[in-house]
Amino acid sequence: MAGQFRIEGSFEPEETEENFFMMVKVGPTDGLDSALAKFERQMIQNALQRNKSSIEATAKELKMTRHALSYRRKKLGL
Repeated sequence: MAGQFRIEGSFEPEETEENFFMMVKVGPTDGLDSALAKFERQMIQNALQRNKSSIEATAKELKMTRHALSYRRKKLGL
């Protein structure tokens, strides 16, 4: 599994029973900042898809404010 980050986990039971699994491919030239940006971008995209593009619901799921989510979407080009 060289060159990949694998994240497994679940959301808190009181919110949802769904488990999640994410893999983010990183190249040998990717540094930590690049790898984290790829992970964050994928996590936000997945949450937006699950919440049918609702900013408020996505921010709540990711445990951040709507403002913080909007800032990160702009920063990541989403």
